[in-house]
Amino acid sequence: MSKQNKKHTPHIKQKNEAQKVMSPIKYGWALVIAVIAFLLYSNTIGHDYALDDSGAITGNRYVQEGFQGIFKLLKVEFWHFANVHLGYYRPLALITFAIEHQFFHGNPHISHFVNCLIFAFSGFMLFIVLNKIFNAYNPLFPFFIALLFVAHPIHTEIVANIKGRDELLSFFNVMLMLWFALKFTDTKKVFYLILSLLFCYFGMLSKETALTGVMLLPVFLFYYKDYKILECLKKSIPFALVVILFFIQKKYLLGTLSGIIPSDIINYPYTQSNIKLPTTFMLFAFCLRLLIVPHPLRYDYSFNQIPAVHMSNIWALFGIALFIAGAVFAFKQTLKKTTWGFAFSLFYITLIPALAFTILRGGIFAERFLFFPSLGFCIALVYGVGLLLKTEVLGSDSTIAWLRSNAKFVLILTVPFILYSIKTVSRNTAWKDNFTLFSKDVKTGKNSAQNQNHFGNQYIYLASIEKDSLKKQQYVTTAIDALRQSLATHPKFGESYYLIGLAYQIIIPNSDSAIYYYNKAIETAPGHADSYYHLGIVYQNLGKNNVASYFYNEAIKYNPLLGT
Repeated sequence: MSKQNKKHTPHIKQKNEAQKVMSPIKYGWALVIAVIAFLLYSNTIGHDYALDDSGAITGNRYVQEGFQGIFKLLKVEFWHFANVHLGYYRPLALITFAIEHQFFHGNPHISHFVNCLIFAFSGFMLFIVLNKIFNAYNPLFPFFIALLFVAHPIHTEIVANIKGRDELLSFFNVMLMLWFALKFTDTKKVFYLILSLLFCYFGMLSKETALTGVMLLPVFLFYYKDYKILECLKKSIPFALVVILFFIQKKYLLGTLSGIIPSDIINYPYTQSNIKLPTTFMLFAFCLRLLIVPHPLRYDYSFNQIPAVHMSNIWALFGIALFIAGAVFAFKQTLKKTTWGFAFSLFYITLIPALAFTILRGGIFAERFLFFPSLGFCIALVYGVGLLLKTEVLGSDSTIAWLRSNAKFVLILTVPFILYSIKTVSRNTAWKDNFTLFSKDVKTGKNSAQNQNHFGNQYIYLASIEKDSLKKQQYVTTAIDALRQSLATHPKFGESYYLIGLAYQIIIPNSDSAIYYYNKAIETAPGHADSYYHLGIVYQNLGKNNVASYFYNEAIKYNPLLGT
Protein backbone atom coordinates (compact mmCIF):
# COMPACT_ATOMS: atom_id res chain seq x y z
CA MET A 1 0.00 0.00 0.00
CA SER A 2 1.41 3.39 -0.97
CA LYS A 3 2.08 6.24 1.44
CA GLN A 4 -0.77 8.16 -0.12
CA ASN A 5 -3.24 5.39 0.68
CA LYS A 6 -1.93 5.08 4.23
CA LYS A 7 -2.47 8.73 4.97
CA HIS A 8 -5.37 9.16 7.38
CA THR A 9 -8.13 11.34 5.96
CA PRO A 10 -11.05 12.94 7.79
CA HIS A 11 -13.42 12.39 4.90
CA ILE A 12 -16.16 9.79 4.99
CA LYS A 13 -15.91 8.99 1.27
CA GLN A 14 -12.84 8.68 -0.85
CA LYS A 15 -13.07 10.52 -4.11
CA ASN A 16 -11.64 8.55 -7.00
CA GLU A 17 -13.83 6.25 -9.07
CA ALA A 18 -12.19 3.02 -7.93
CA GLN A 19 -12.92 3.88 -4.33
CA LYS A 20 -16.61 4.46 -5.08
CA VAL A 21 -17.20 0.74 -5.56
CA MET A 22 -19.53 -0.33 -2.77
CA SER A 23 -18.32 -3.11 -0.47
CA PRO A 24 -20.89 -5.71 0.62
CA ILE A 25 -22.81 -4.94 3.81
CA LYS A 26 -21.55 -7.06 6.72
CA TYR A 27 -24.87 -8.49 7.91
CA GLY A 28 -23.09 -11.00 10.14
CA TRP A 29 -21.48 -8.15 12.05
CA ALA A 30 -24.87 -6.49 12.37
CA LEU A 31 -26.16 -9.71 13.91
CA VAL A 32 -23.33 -9.61 16.47
CA ILE A 33 -24.38 -6.09 17.46
CA ALA A 34 -28.00 -7.24 17.79
CA VAL A 35 -27.05 -10.18 20.03
CA ILE A 36 -24.90 -7.98 22.27
CA ALA A 37 -27.69 -5.39 22.52
CA PHE A 38 -30.17 -8.08 23.56
CA LEU A 39 -27.82 -9.65 26.10
CA LEU A 40 -27.04 -6.30 27.74
CA TYR A 41 -30.72 -5.86 28.60
CA SER A 42 -31.70 -9.50 29.08
CA ASN A 43 -31.64 -9.02 32.86
CA THR A 44 -34.70 -6.74 32.53
CA ILE A 45 -36.96 -9.47 31.15
CA GLY A 46 -37.98 -10.62 34.64
CA HIS A 47 -38.85 -7.08 35.75
CA ASP A 48 -42.29 -5.76 36.65
CA TYR A 49 -44.01 -2.58 35.49
CA ALA A 50 -42.40 0.65 36.74
CA LEU A 51 -42.81 4.42 36.70
CA ASP A 52 -44.79 5.62 33.65
CA ASP A 53 -45.93 2.10 32.76
CA SER A 54 -49.01 2.70 34.88
CA GLY A 55 -50.17 5.64 32.77
CA ALA A 56 -49.23 4.05 29.44
CA ILE A 57 -50.24 0.44 30.06
CA THR A 58 -51.88 -0.75 33.28
CA GLY A 59 -53.92 2.44 33.73
CA ASN A 60 -54.79 2.84 30.05
CA ARG A 61 -58.29 1.40 29.59
CA TYR A 62 -57.99 1.15 25.83
CA VAL A 63 -54.72 -0.79 26.11
CA GLN A 64 -56.44 -3.11 28.56
CA GLU A 65 -59.15 -3.80 25.97
CA GLY A 66 -56.64 -5.48 23.65
CA PHE A 67 -57.70 -5.60 20.01
CA GLN A 68 -60.96 -3.78 20.75
CA GLY A 69 -59.06 -0.74 21.98
CA ILE A 70 -56.76 -0.29 18.98
CA PHE A 71 -58.98 2.08 16.98
CA LYS A 72 -59.68 4.08 20.14
CA LEU A 73 -55.94 4.46 20.76
CA LEU A 74 -55.63 6.11 17.34
CA LYS A 75 -57.93 8.88 18.53
CA VAL A 76 -56.44 9.84 21.89
CA GLU A 77 -53.19 11.31 23.12
CA PHE A 78 -50.57 9.26 24.93
CA TRP A 79 -51.49 10.32 28.49
CA HIS A 80 -55.25 10.40 27.95
CA PHE A 81 -56.06 8.34 31.04
CA ALA A 82 -53.60 10.22 33.23
CA ASN A 83 -55.82 13.33 32.91
CA VAL A 84 -53.06 15.47 31.42
CA HIS A 85 -53.29 16.99 27.96
CA LEU A 86 -49.75 17.50 26.69
CA GLY A 87 -50.63 16.92 23.05
CA TYR A 88 -48.43 13.82 22.69
CA TYR A 89 -49.75 11.65 19.87
CA ARG A 90 -47.92 8.28 19.92
CA PRO A 91 -50.45 5.57 19.09
CA LEU A 92 -48.05 2.99 17.67
CA ALA A 93 -46.41 2.15 21.01
CA LEU A 94 -49.82 1.99 22.71
CA ILE A 95 -51.11 -0.34 20.00
CA THR A 96 -48.22 -2.74 20.61
CA PHE A 97 -49.11 -2.73 24.32
CA ALA A 98 -52.73 -3.53 23.44
CA ILE A 99 -51.65 -6.43 21.22
CA GLU A 100 -49.47 -7.81 24.00
CA HIS A 101 -52.36 -7.52 26.44
CA GLN A 102 -54.62 -9.38 24.03
CA PHE A 103 -52.31 -12.38 23.89
CA PHE A 104 -50.50 -12.28 27.24
CA HIS A 105 -52.99 -10.50 29.56
CA GLY A 106 -50.74 -7.90 31.10
CA ASN A 107 -47.57 -9.95 31.49
CA PRO A 108 -44.75 -7.39 31.97
CA HIS A 109 -42.06 -9.97 31.22
CA ILE A 110 -43.31 -10.31 27.64
CA SER A 111 -43.27 -6.52 27.25
CA HIS A 112 -39.70 -6.31 28.56
CA PHE A 113 -38.70 -9.10 26.18
CA VAL A 114 -40.22 -7.16 23.26
CA ASN A 115 -38.32 -4.02 24.30
CA CYS A 116 -35.09 -6.03 24.25
CA LEU A 117 -35.92 -7.36 20.79
CA ILE A 118 -36.71 -3.91 19.38
CA PHE A 119 -33.44 -2.57 20.80
CA ALA A 120 -31.57 -5.52 19.27
CA PHE A 121 -33.21 -4.94 15.86
CA SER A 122 -32.35 -1.24 16.21
CA GLY A 123 -28.70 -2.15 16.78
CA PHE A 124 -28.82 -4.39 13.70
CA MET A 125 -30.26 -1.62 11.53
CA LEU A 126 -27.91 0.97 12.97
CA PHE A 127 -24.86 -1.03 11.95
CA ILE A 128 -25.99 -1.67 8.37
CA VAL A 129 -26.91 2.00 7.91
CA LEU A 130 -23.51 3.06 9.26
CA ASN A 131 -21.81 0.37 7.18
CA LYS A 132 -23.42 1.90 4.11
CA ILE A 133 -22.55 5.49 5.01
CA PHE A 134 -18.98 4.59 6.03
CA ASN A 135 -18.54 2.14 3.18
CA ALA A 136 -15.05 3.41 2.36
CA TYR A 137 -13.95 2.60 5.92
CA ASN A 138 -12.96 -0.72 7.34
CA PRO A 139 -16.18 -2.32 8.73
CA LEU A 140 -14.70 -2.30 12.23
CA PHE A 141 -15.14 1.48 12.26
CA PRO A 142 -18.98 1.41 12.09
CA PHE A 143 -18.90 -1.78 14.18
CA PHE A 144 -17.31 0.00 17.14
CA ILE A 145 -19.68 2.95 16.77
CA ALA A 146 -22.68 0.63 16.93
CA LEU A 147 -21.08 -1.38 19.73
CA LEU A 148 -20.56 1.66 21.96
CA PHE A 149 -24.02 2.94 21.11
CA VAL A 150 -25.86 -0.22 22.23
CA ALA A 151 -23.70 -0.44 25.37
CA HIS A 152 -24.04 3.20 26.46
CA PRO A 153 -25.83 3.32 29.85
CA ILE A 154 -27.80 6.44 28.91
CA HIS A 155 -30.25 4.10 27.15
CA THR A 156 -31.28 2.18 30.27
CA GLU A 157 -34.32 4.36 30.93
CA ILE A 158 -35.71 3.71 27.47
CA VAL A 159 -35.05 -0.03 27.20
CA ALA A 160 -35.54 -1.08 30.84
CA ASN A 161 -38.76 0.92 31.22
CA ILE A 162 -41.52 -0.57 29.05
CA LYS A 163 -43.03 2.86 28.38
CA GLY A 164 -39.76 3.76 26.62
CA ARG A 165 -40.99 1.76 23.66
CA ASP A 166 -42.25 4.96 22.03
CA GLU A 167 -38.64 6.16 21.73
CA LEU A 168 -37.39 2.69 20.75
CA LEU A 169 -39.91 2.41 17.93
CA SER A 170 -39.17 5.95 16.79
CA PHE A 171 -35.44 5.21 16.49
CA PHE A 172 -35.99 1.81 14.87
CA ASN A 173 -38.34 3.25 12.24
CA VAL A 174 -35.96 6.13 11.53
CA MET A 175 -33.18 3.61 10.90
CA LEU A 176 -35.45 1.72 8.50
CA MET A 177 -36.44 4.98 6.82
CA LEU A 178 -32.79 5.94 6.30
CA TRP A 179 -31.84 2.46 5.06
CA PHE A 180 -34.53 2.33 2.39
CA ALA A 181 -33.88 5.95 1.41
CA LEU A 182 -30.26 5.02 0.74
CA LYS A 183 -31.38 1.90 -1.13
CA PHE A 184 -33.64 4.08 -3.29
CA THR A 185 -30.71 6.39 -3.96
CA ASP A 186 -28.68 3.42 -5.20
CA THR A 187 -31.33 1.64 -7.26
CA LYS A 188 -33.97 4.29 -8.11
CA LYS A 189 -36.61 1.63 -7.40
CA VAL A 190 -39.81 3.35 -6.28
CA PHE A 191 -40.60 0.39 -4.02
CA TYR A 192 -37.75 1.42 -1.72
CA LEU A 193 -38.95 5.01 -1.66
CA ILE A 194 -42.44 3.87 -0.66
CA LEU A 195 -41.00 1.72 2.12
CA SER A 196 -38.87 4.62 3.34
CA LEU A 197 -41.88 6.96 3.43
CA LEU A 198 -43.94 4.32 5.21
CA PHE A 199 -41.35 3.88 7.95
CA CYS A 200 -41.09 7.65 8.22
CA TYR A 201 -44.82 7.70 8.96
CA PHE A 202 -44.48 4.84 11.46
CA GLY A 203 -41.67 6.72 13.15
CA MET A 204 -43.86 9.79 13.60
CA LEU A 205 -46.67 7.59 14.97
CA SER A 206 -44.17 6.20 17.48
CA LYS A 207 -42.94 9.52 18.84
CA GLU A 208 -42.66 13.02 17.46
CA THR A 209 -38.86 12.91 17.87
CA ALA A 210 -38.80 10.97 14.58
CA LEU A 211 -39.03 14.43 13.02
CA THR A 212 -35.31 14.79 13.72
CA GLY A 213 -34.77 11.68 11.58
CA VAL A 214 -36.40 13.48 8.67
CA MET A 215 -34.14 16.46 9.36
CA LEU A 216 -31.16 14.09 9.25
CA LEU A 217 -32.06 12.65 5.85
CA PRO A 218 -30.51 15.52 3.82
CA VAL A 219 -27.33 15.12 5.88
CA PHE A 220 -27.18 11.40 5.13
CA LEU A 221 -27.81 11.98 1.42
CA PHE A 222 -25.21 14.77 1.35
CA TYR A 223 -22.56 12.45 2.74
CA TYR A 224 -23.62 9.36 0.85
CA LYS A 225 -23.66 10.75 -2.67
CA ASP A 226 -22.08 13.63 -4.53
CA TYR A 227 -25.21 15.73 -4.18
CA LYS A 228 -25.33 19.45 -3.60
CA ILE A 229 -27.06 20.62 -0.44
CA LEU A 230 -30.05 22.02 -2.35
CA GLU A 231 -30.46 18.73 -4.18
CA CYS A 232 -30.49 16.84 -0.87
CA LEU A 233 -33.22 19.14 0.43
CA LYS A 234 -35.30 18.60 -2.70
CA LYS A 235 -35.04 14.82 -2.32
CA SER A 236 -36.33 15.18 1.24
CA ILE A 237 -39.55 16.93 0.21
CA PRO A 238 -41.67 13.71 0.08
CA PHE A 239 -40.65 13.00 3.67
CA ALA A 240 -41.58 16.51 4.73
CA LEU A 241 -45.01 15.90 3.19
CA VAL A 242 -45.37 12.75 5.33
CA VAL A 243 -44.59 14.83 8.41
CA ILE A 244 -47.23 17.37 7.40
CA LEU A 245 -49.72 14.55 6.88
CA PHE A 246 -48.95 13.26 10.38
CA PHE A 247 -49.57 16.65 11.95
CA ILE A 248 -52.84 17.05 10.01
CA GLN A 249 -53.92 13.66 11.35
CA LYS A 250 -52.89 14.65 14.87
CA LYS A 251 -54.76 17.97 14.69
CA TYR A 252 -57.87 16.27 13.33
CA LEU A 253 -57.95 13.50 15.92
CA LEU A 254 -56.73 15.39 19.00
CA GLY A 255 -57.92 18.87 18.15
CA THR A 256 -54.53 20.31 19.09
CA LEU A 257 -50.89 20.28 18.03
CA SER A 258 -49.31 21.66 21.19
CA GLY A 259 -51.55 20.49 24.03
CA ILE A 260 -51.74 22.33 27.34
CA ILE A 261 -48.64 23.07 29.38
CA PRO A 262 -49.61 22.36 33.00
CA SER A 263 -48.84 24.76 35.82
CA ASP A 264 -46.48 22.23 37.37
CA ILE A 265 -43.18 23.41 38.82
CA ILE A 266 -42.12 19.80 39.43
CA ASN A 267 -41.83 18.90 35.74
CA TYR A 268 -41.77 22.44 34.32
CA PRO A 269 -39.47 24.37 36.67
CA TYR A 270 -37.87 26.60 34.04
CA THR A 271 -40.91 28.52 32.79
CA GLN A 272 -39.71 32.00 33.80
CA SER A 273 -38.61 33.91 30.73
CA ASN A 274 -35.32 35.11 32.26
CA ILE A 275 -34.10 31.60 33.06
CA LYS A 276 -35.25 29.56 30.05
CA LEU A 277 -32.35 30.42 27.74
CA PRO A 278 -29.44 30.23 30.23
CA THR A 279 -30.82 27.03 31.77
CA THR A 280 -31.12 25.48 28.31
CA PHE A 281 -27.42 26.10 27.63
CA MET A 282 -26.48 24.87 31.09
CA LEU A 283 -28.41 21.65 30.34
CA PHE A 284 -26.52 21.41 27.03
CA ALA A 285 -23.26 21.23 28.99
CA PHE A 286 -24.87 18.75 31.39
CA CYS A 287 -25.86 16.52 28.46
CA LEU A 288 -22.26 16.39 27.25
CA ARG A 289 -21.04 15.58 30.75
CA LEU A 290 -23.54 12.73 31.11
CA LEU A 291 -22.60 11.25 27.74
CA ILE A 292 -18.93 11.29 28.68
CA VAL A 293 -19.41 10.11 32.29
CA PRO A 294 -22.84 8.45 32.59
CA HIS A 295 -22.94 8.46 36.39
CA PRO A 296 -24.98 8.82 38.45
CA LEU A 297 -28.04 7.95 36.40
CA ARG A 298 -31.52 8.76 37.66
CA TYR A 299 -35.11 8.36 36.58
CA ASP A 300 -35.90 11.83 37.94
CA TYR A 301 -34.33 15.18 37.09
CA SER A 302 -37.33 17.23 38.15
CA PHE A 303 -37.57 20.34 40.35
CA ASN A 304 -34.47 21.06 42.42
CA GLN A 305 -32.32 18.31 40.91
CA ILE A 306 -30.85 20.66 38.31
CA PRO A 307 -31.59 24.17 39.64
CA ALA A 308 -32.45 26.95 37.19
CA VAL A 309 -29.69 29.44 36.40
CA HIS A 310 -29.43 32.99 35.13
CA MET A 311 -27.24 34.29 32.35
CA SER A 312 -24.48 35.23 34.81
CA ASN A 313 -24.05 31.60 35.90
CA ILE A 314 -20.68 30.14 34.93
CA TRP A 315 -22.22 26.87 33.70
CA ALA A 316 -24.68 28.74 31.52
CA LEU A 317 -21.82 30.77 30.01
CA PHE A 318 -19.76 27.60 29.56
CA GLY A 319 -22.73 25.92 27.87
CA ILE A 320 -23.20 28.87 25.51
CA ALA A 321 -19.52 28.82 24.57
CA LEU A 322 -19.62 25.07 23.98
CA PHE A 323 -22.82 25.26 21.96
CA ILE A 324 -21.62 28.05 19.66
CA ALA A 325 -18.17 26.56 19.16
CA GLY A 326 -19.66 23.14 18.41
CA ALA A 327 -22.28 24.55 16.04
CA VAL A 328 -19.70 26.55 14.06
CA PHE A 329 -17.41 23.53 13.93
CA ALA A 330 -20.31 21.29 12.79
CA PHE A 331 -21.27 23.72 10.03
CA LYS A 332 -17.75 24.10 8.66
CA GLN A 333 -16.95 20.42 8.86
CA THR A 334 -20.24 19.41 7.27
CA LEU A 335 -19.54 21.62 4.27
CA LYS A 336 -16.24 19.77 3.91
CA LYS A 337 -18.03 16.40 4.24
CA THR A 338 -15.77 15.28 7.08
CA THR A 339 -16.64 12.62 9.60
CA TRP A 340 -16.47 15.27 12.32
CA GLY A 341 -19.16 17.20 10.50
CA PHE A 342 -21.34 14.10 10.22
CA ALA A 343 -21.00 13.29 13.94
CA PHE A 344 -21.58 16.85 15.14
CA SER A 345 -24.51 17.46 12.77
CA LEU A 346 -26.19 14.27 13.92
CA PHE A 347 -25.66 15.24 17.56
CA TYR A 348 -27.00 18.78 17.20
CA ILE A 349 -30.01 17.86 15.09
CA THR A 350 -31.16 15.02 17.33
CA LEU A 351 -30.65 17.12 20.47
CA ILE A 352 -33.20 19.67 19.26
CA PRO A 353 -36.21 18.07 21.08
CA ALA A 354 -34.37 18.14 24.43
CA LEU A 355 -33.33 21.76 24.09
CA ALA A 356 -36.74 22.78 22.71
CA PHE A 357 -38.52 21.14 25.66
CA THR A 358 -36.69 23.49 28.01
CA ILE A 359 -36.55 26.67 25.92
CA LEU A 360 -40.18 26.45 24.73
CA ARG A 361 -41.97 24.75 27.62
CA GLY A 362 -39.59 25.18 30.54
CA GLY A 363 -39.48 21.39 30.91
CA ILE A 364 -36.94 19.23 32.69
CA PHE A 365 -34.08 17.13 31.35
CA ALA A 366 -34.53 13.36 30.98
CA GLU A 367 -32.02 10.68 30.04
CA ARG A 368 -34.27 9.50 27.20
CA PHE A 369 -33.53 12.80 25.42
CA LEU A 370 -29.99 11.56 24.77
CA PHE A 371 -30.95 8.27 23.13
CA PHE A 372 -30.45 9.45 19.54
CA PRO A 373 -27.83 12.16 20.25
CA SER A 374 -25.59 9.54 21.86
CA LEU A 375 -25.04 8.16 18.35
CA GLY A 376 -23.32 11.38 17.29
CA PHE A 377 -21.22 11.19 20.45
CA CYS A 378 -20.19 7.58 19.70
CA ILE A 379 -19.21 8.46 16.13
CA ALA A 380 -17.06 11.34 17.40
CA LEU A 381 -15.51 9.16 20.11
CA VAL A 382 -14.52 6.34 17.75
CA TYR A 383 -13.28 8.72 15.08
CA GLY A 384 -11.39 10.82 17.64
CA VAL A 385 -9.58 7.76 18.98
CA GLY A 386 -8.69 6.83 15.40
CA LEU A 387 -7.19 10.26 14.75
CA LEU A 388 -5.33 10.27 18.06
CA LEU A 389 -3.71 6.93 17.28
CA LYS A 390 -3.27 7.80 13.57
CA THR A 391 -5.27 4.69 12.76
CA GLU A 392 -5.84 3.85 9.10
CA VAL A 393 -9.63 3.45 9.18
CA LEU A 394 -10.02 3.60 5.41
CA GLY A 395 -9.85 0.51 3.23
CA SER A 396 -11.42 -2.92 3.31
CA ASP A 397 -8.49 -5.05 4.44
CA SER A 398 -9.36 -8.40 5.96
CA THR A 399 -10.55 -8.21 9.55
CA ILE A 400 -7.63 -10.22 10.95
CA ALA A 401 -5.04 -8.14 9.11
CA TRP A 402 -6.71 -4.90 10.17
CA LEU A 403 -6.90 -6.03 13.81
CA ARG A 404 -3.21 -6.88 13.82
CA SER A 405 -2.19 -3.48 12.48
CA ASN A 406 -4.61 -1.51 14.67
CA ALA A 407 -4.53 -3.39 17.97
CA LYS A 408 -4.25 -0.19 20.06
CA PHE A 409 -7.38 1.26 18.45
CA VAL A 410 -9.35 -1.89 19.28
CA LEU A 411 -8.02 -2.20 22.84
CA ILE A 412 -8.67 1.43 23.72
CA LEU A 413 -12.26 1.31 22.44
CA THR A 414 -12.84 -1.98 24.24
CA VAL A 415 -12.33 -0.17 27.55
CA PRO A 416 -15.39 2.15 27.28
CA PHE A 417 -17.41 -0.77 25.89
CA ILE A 418 -16.65 -2.85 28.98
CA LEU A 419 -17.27 0.05 31.36
CA TYR A 420 -20.51 0.98 29.60
CA SER A 421 -21.68 -2.63 29.64
CA ILE A 422 -21.01 -3.03 33.37
CA LYS A 423 -22.86 0.20 34.13
CA THR A 424 -25.78 -0.74 31.86
CA VAL A 425 -26.29 -4.18 33.37
CA SER A 426 -25.98 -2.72 36.87
CA ARG A 427 -28.34 0.18 36.20
CA ASN A 428 -30.94 -2.18 34.72
CA THR A 429 -31.48 -3.68 38.16
CA ALA A 430 -32.84 -0.37 39.44
CA TRP A 431 -35.77 -0.67 37.03
CA LYS A 432 -37.01 -3.95 38.53
CA ASP A 433 -40.14 -2.31 39.96
CA ASN A 434 -41.29 0.96 41.47
CA PHE A 435 -40.06 0.20 44.96
CA THR A 436 -36.56 -0.72 43.75
CA LEU A 437 -36.34 2.29 41.45
CA PHE A 438 -37.57 4.89 43.93
CA SER A 439 -35.63 3.54 46.91
CA LYS A 440 -32.39 3.28 44.92
CA ASP A 441 -32.59 6.72 43.32
CA VAL A 442 -33.68 8.51 46.49
CA LYS A 443 -30.08 8.01 47.69
CA THR A 444 -28.93 10.49 45.04
CA GLY A 445 -32.18 12.46 45.15
CA LYS A 446 -32.67 13.32 48.80
CA ASN A 447 -33.59 16.87 47.77
CA SER A 448 -35.89 15.78 44.96
CA ALA A 449 -39.51 16.55 45.87
CA GLN A 450 -40.68 14.13 43.20
CA ASN A 451 -38.40 11.27 44.23
CA GLN A 452 -39.31 11.63 47.91
CA ASN A 453 -42.98 11.75 46.93
CA HIS A 454 -42.69 8.53 44.92
CA PHE A 455 -40.69 6.88 47.69
CA GLY A 456 -43.30 7.82 50.29
CA ASN A 457 -46.10 6.61 48.03
CA GLN A 458 -44.50 3.16 47.82
CA TYR A 459 -44.31 2.87 51.61
CA ILE A 460 -47.95 3.87 51.91
CA TYR A 461 -48.78 1.00 49.60
CA LEU A 462 -46.61 -1.41 51.61
CA ALA A 463 -48.29 -0.24 54.83
CA SER A 464 -51.75 -0.72 53.30
CA ILE A 465 -51.12 -4.43 52.55
CA GLU A 466 -49.00 -5.26 55.62
CA LYS A 467 -50.72 -7.44 58.26
CA ASP A 468 -48.15 -7.03 61.04
CA SER A 469 -49.13 -3.91 63.02
CA LEU A 470 -45.53 -3.06 64.00
CA LYS A 471 -44.27 -3.22 60.41
CA LYS A 472 -47.33 -1.29 59.24
CA GLN A 473 -46.46 1.52 61.66
CA GLN A 474 -42.82 1.49 60.55
CA TYR A 475 -43.85 1.71 56.91
CA VAL A 476 -46.27 4.57 57.40
CA THR A 477 -43.72 6.47 59.50
CA THR A 478 -41.14 6.09 56.71
CA ALA A 479 -43.75 7.23 54.19
CA ILE A 480 -44.76 10.36 56.08
CA ASP A 481 -41.11 11.27 56.77
CA ALA A 482 -40.36 11.05 53.03
CA LEU A 483 -43.44 13.09 52.14
CA ARG A 484 -42.52 15.77 54.66
CA GLN A 485 -39.04 15.87 53.12
CA SER A 486 -40.74 16.32 49.76
CA LEU A 487 -42.72 19.25 51.14
CA ALA A 488 -39.61 20.75 52.72
CA THR A 489 -38.16 20.92 49.20
CA HIS A 490 -41.38 22.12 47.58
CA PRO A 491 -43.92 23.43 50.16
CA LYS A 492 -46.66 23.69 47.53
CA PHE A 493 -46.44 20.12 46.27
CA GLY A 494 -50.12 19.18 46.44
CA GLU A 495 -49.50 15.53 45.61
CA SER A 496 -47.46 15.06 48.79
CA TYR A 497 -50.20 16.62 50.95
CA TYR A 498 -52.66 14.29 49.26
CA LEU A 499 -50.59 11.21 50.04
CA ILE A 500 -50.24 12.17 53.71
CA GLY A 501 -54.02 12.57 53.77
CA LEU A 502 -54.34 9.12 52.20
CA ALA A 503 -52.14 7.66 54.94
CA TYR A 504 -54.43 9.14 57.60
CA GLN A 505 -57.48 7.86 55.77
CA ILE A 506 -56.60 4.25 55.02
CA ILE A 507 -53.75 3.36 57.41
CA ILE A 508 -53.97 5.60 60.47
CA PRO A 509 -57.73 6.17 60.75
CA ASN A 510 -57.97 9.87 61.56
CA SER A 511 -60.66 11.68 59.60
CA ASP A 512 -59.73 15.14 60.85
CA SER A 513 -56.11 14.78 59.76
CA ALA A 514 -57.14 13.28 56.41
CA ILE A 515 -59.52 16.19 55.77
CA TYR A 516 -56.83 18.70 56.74
CA TYR A 517 -54.22 17.30 54.34
CA TYR A 518 -56.67 16.81 51.47
CA ASN A 519 -57.68 20.46 51.83
CA LYS A 520 -54.01 21.47 51.89
CA ALA A 521 -53.54 19.53 48.65
CA ILE A 522 -56.44 21.41 47.04
CA GLU A 523 -55.16 24.72 48.41
CA THR A 524 -51.67 24.24 46.97
CA ALA A 525 -52.75 22.42 43.80
CA PRO A 526 -56.22 23.71 42.83
CA GLY A 527 -58.09 21.12 40.84
CA HIS A 528 -56.43 18.10 42.45
CA ALA A 529 -59.19 15.67 41.55
CA ASP A 530 -58.04 12.78 43.73
CA SER A 531 -58.15 14.95 46.84
CA TYR A 532 -61.73 15.98 46.08
CA TYR A 533 -62.64 12.36 45.46
CA HIS A 534 -61.17 11.11 48.73
CA LEU A 535 -62.75 13.96 50.66
CA GLY A 536 -66.02 12.67 49.27
CA ILE A 537 -65.25 9.21 50.65
CA VAL A 538 -64.30 10.60 54.08
CA TYR A 539 -67.47 12.68 54.37
CA GLN A 540 -69.61 9.81 53.11
CA ASN A 541 -68.14 7.58 55.82
CA LEU A 542 -68.96 10.29 58.36
CA GLY A 543 -72.56 10.25 57.16
CA LYS A 544 -72.37 13.74 55.63
CA ASN A 545 -73.75 12.75 52.23
CA ASN A 546 -74.52 16.26 50.99
CA VAL A 547 -70.94 17.37 51.60
CA ALA A 548 -69.66 14.12 50.07
CA SER A 549 -71.80 14.70 46.98
CA TYR A 550 -70.25 18.14 46.52
CA PHE A 551 -66.71 16.79 46.60
CA TYR A 552 -67.55 13.91 44.26
CA ASN A 553 -68.93 16.39 41.75
CA GLU A 554 -65.84 18.57 42.04
CA ALA A 555 -63.63 15.54 41.47
CA ILE A 556 -65.50 14.66 38.27
CA LYS A 557 -65.37 18.29 37.13
CA TYR A 558 -61.57 18.26 37.26
CA ASN A 559 -61.20 14.67 36.05
CA PRO A 560 -64.23 13.45 34.05
CA LEU A 561 -62.66 9.99 33.84
CA LEU A 562 -63.48 9.46 37.53
CA GLY A 563 -67.14 9.39 36.59
CA THR A 564 -66.76 6.61 34.00
